[in-house]
Amino acid sequence: MDKKITLKYPSNLVCDIHVGEHRLITDYPVERGGYNVAISPWEVFLSSIIACQGVNLAKYCKEHQLDYSEIEMELVPIVSDTRRDPNPEYQIRIDIPETFPSEHINEMVRFFSDCPVVNHLTKLNPILSTYINGELVIKNERE
Repeated sequence: MDKKITLKYPSNLVCDIHVGEHRLITDYPVERGGYNVAISPWEVFLSSIIACQGVNLAKYCKEHQLDYSEIEMELVPIVSDTRRDPNPEYQIRIDIPETFPSEHINEMVRFFSDCPVVNHLTKLNPILSTYINGELVIKNERE
């Protein structure tokens, strides 16, 4: 990992996360015990999927001197419960202006689809181990 990621609790369910010199705050909705002052951790996770592809789309457009300011992306879940469904599926829906050069679309899609977040979810099979005071307490194994 490039930067250290740390978390502190300023109050209730609010999480104050620091990634290097940047800060991210998450919270839960009131009906789930939070103050609703920020997006939830689940929304941060889902946002990382579209943000990773969105950054790659912008990088492709910048490299090819294409205007991407009017492009809109949306992450759409296909299953009703993305947190508990054993095979959650999503669609990235993109609206591109008619003036966008069509000869770039296929290559742009190939370029932005190869993002680390999506690859981590679809091609890799990560394991997460939890340590408390240096001692392993749980290891989430692959099924």
